Amino acid sequence: MDRPRGDDVRDFGVPTPRRSAVEGDGLDPVYDNDVPIGRRHADPEEPHRHLFTRALVATGLSALVPGLGLIRSRRRWLGVGITATFVGLVVALAIGIALDFDNVAAIAVRPKTLTAVSIALVTAALLWVAVIVGTHLIARPPRLTSTQRVIGALAVGGLSFLVSAPLAVAARYAYDQGHLVNSVFKSGNDVRSQTKPTDLDGGASDPWASKPRLNIMLLGGDTTDETGGVRTDTIMVASIDTKTGNTTIFQIPRNTGRMPFPADSELAKVYPNGFYDGVSGENLEYMANAIWKNVPLSHPELFTDTDQPGADALKMAVGEALGLQIDYFLMLRIDGLVKLINAMGGITLNVNERIPLAGSKDHPGLTKGYIEIGANQKLNGYQAMWYARARYTSANGDNSRMGRQTCVVKAIIDQADPATMLTKYESIAKASQDLISTDLPQEILPAMVTLALRVRDGTIRRYLFATDKDGFQPWDPDFDAMRAKVKTSLEESSAEPPASAAPTATSTAKPSTSSSSRPSSAGSPSSSPSTTSENLDDVCAFNPPES
Repeated sequence: MDRPRGDDVRDFGVPTPRRSAVEGDGLDPVYDNDVPIGRRHADPEEPHRHLFTRALVATGLSALVPGLGLIRSRRRWLGVGITATFVGLVVALAIGIALDFDNVAAIAVRPKTLTAVSIALVTAALLWVAVIVGTHLIARPPRLTSTQRVIGALAVGGLSFLVSAPLAVAARYAYDQGHLVNSVFKSGNDVRSQTKPTDLDGGASDPWASKPRLNIMLLGGDTTDETGGVRTDTIMVASIDTKTGNTTIFQIPRNTGRMPFPADSELAKVYPNGFYDGVSGENLEYMANAIWKNVPLSHPELFTDTDQPGADALKMAVGEALGLQIDYFLMLRIDGLVKLINAMGGITLNVNERIPLAGSKDHPGLTKGYIEIGANQKLNGYQAMWYARARYTSANGDNSRMGRQTCVVKAIIDQADPATMLTKYESIAKASQDLISTDLPQEILPAMVTLALRVRDGTIRRYLFATDKDGFQPWDPDFDAMRAKVKTSLEESSAEPPASAAPTATSTAKPSTSSSSRPSSAGSPSSSPSTTSENLDDVCAFNPPES
């Protein structure tokens, strides 16, 4: 019998190869009916399933690292190029962050750069998705079953979403941050103020070179009447050493009377004896917290060249009282503060005295509960507001209140870490728009980011001008004595050791009973006899009065 040839072979169940395998080339022969020699009885669809599985793996690899799934395909050099580009960009970014973290962090306050970052992230997402789709189309076998097509489409869609969603969120955050900066901070040319500093250049490589200290007035304001007038019930000045980040916070009572103005100012001519009615230093309309509203209201002709008349008047008065040049102000509105703390997920504070929620000494029946004494308590925005505002307490009301306010400021500084800001960004950004009024120009913000990082690494001290403390009386203050206290406190801040050597206030369960951490009659720890100011790590620690 003659040996059959050609197509007659199929009649005997022997497949005819489309091509011949070359010995040693590592390739299996493929036949017209896709059944290789030696596997005549195997599932004819098995090679397709194997190739399809490999295509899915390649698609997944390109989702993990762009182009990685193409390296073992017929487009291997395209895959190598894409992967090398991606790895190079990641390495360059990591090196940039490691070598110049401050400048990278400052991107967060540059609106034009943030817009470019947002566009770049969207573009990167689209390109990455294109690589995923392309990898699957190149790697998949030419013939697919209906099931394989559905599985492939689902895999590509799911991987594309996993890759693009984080980049889209980051792009949205970058856009929102740029909008936030533009809505809160004006460009320097658009900031009209009588008191803005002239010795700072936000575009310089080191704007602090000729500025050893930066003084920022921190205000807590509340709208109290139908005219929208603001009472600044919290008045602080943060004096920051621009080289070390060491900071001293000075706080004056809201009811301080006879507030002076610089001798060379027009306001000094109007108020030669300070902000005073000439009769009593206890007139509520002539106290420190009334300057913001009443001075511009009484003398609008003196504020025609500024957009912040209340801030300018108060900056001049507080600066003259403390012997400091106030550079900028930051107004924190009470309702915005509540939103901010809630957006952060609350803040952790040590509670050294029982704090009433709402109510007053005259109306104790309005109290809605209490914050009980305890260490490391997580307070929401409403609780933190009353922690800072309550005057009806077991200790000296206003003095205790002032002390607690500086602890709230410290807690926000300590706990506004990158992880918190990223995970709760949108709610924090929305709250911030309702929270802040300031005359800080956009151009100085990158340098402020660098300085803020130094403040976190430095130490924070405070000095409270509290009633009966060192002879201070708010209705008849001795401003020369106040300036002397400020000078001494700043010298102590300059000599303060690194903060890393000190315990953190919110994690200390019970500090040592040294004189620097014992509670004073005002309800907060006093400084040791050898110092004037107090270290906030000590005064905000858990150290309730002994019963």
